[in-house]
Amino acid sequence: MNSKKDLSVINCISTALLSYFITIPGHELIHLLTDYAYGDKVSWYSAGAVQPMESIDYMSLSSFHRIMVTGGSASILNFIIGMVLMMIVLKVQMGAMMRIFLIQLMGTQLTTGVGYFMIGGFFGVGDWGRVFKYLSDQPGLISALRIILSIVGSIGIVGLFFLLNHVSYFFIEDKENKKERLNVAFKLHLLLLLIGYPIGIIVTLMSPAMGSGELNIALGFLYNMMWIPFFWGFMFTWVMVKPPKKSRFLYKLPAKPNYALLILGLILILIDIFIFGPGIKIN
Repeated sequence: MNSKKDLSVINCISTALLSYFITIPGHELIHLLTDYAYGDKVSWYSAGAVQPMESIDYMSLSSFHRIMVTGGSASILNFIIGMVLMMIVLKVQMGAMMRIFLIQLMGTQLTTGVGYFMIGGFFGVGDWGRVFKYLSDQPGLISALRIILSIVGSIGIVGLFFLLNHVSYFFIEDKENKKERLNVAFKLHLLLLLIGYPIGIIVTLMSPAMGSGELNIALGFLYNMMWIPFFWGFMFTWVMVKPPKKSRFLYKLPAKPNYALLILGLILILIDIFIFGPGIKIN
């Protein structure tokens, strides 16, 4: 498993790139589609934010629809997708590469979902900060939402630490071998943090929202702190949490690299940085 021919890190980088691309630009795409679904127009789309033209009367909508169209839809859908992927990962038999990809995609979707819940609940910024702006006539609902989001977000983030630790053991044969645990935890989890955080900062700084004042460097660092579960998933697996007695599945990380998948991932990330980063003007 640790021989010189083991290039499984390339496969894990490839799936991490795909997971990031599907989740983060996909998160903003959900905002865009939600705006269109409610009849709003959008001036530009970017990987860091979407700028609606606010061409509809938000205040005439019901509270639920106001929450969805002004910013809540994306993180809610990320959370739902992440939970569905969790059930698939934990219960369904599949190949090793597909399981690696779905574990990482599950992690990015859940991180984005509960991460935005927590940031919105505690700090009142981001997608949910915009929701609160358009619920200004209902201060009681805002308070209730912030409490609920803070609780669900915090529990979700901490729960994700343990979930990532649990799924690590689908790829660990000798549970008492810290070197093997380190190898798997680094490739399966920490790589997502090392890839996701810097790319997230870059596209945040490139976003048109920086020029409009909706984003700033401090908020960029705060938003991208959502990637922290991958650090703790890594640490829990490597040294902090006692291994489970038995894993439902057992695989080896595929040692033969899939270079086509790596090239695809790199192309998509370059599109994310150089095209979606600065944004696409729509209207």
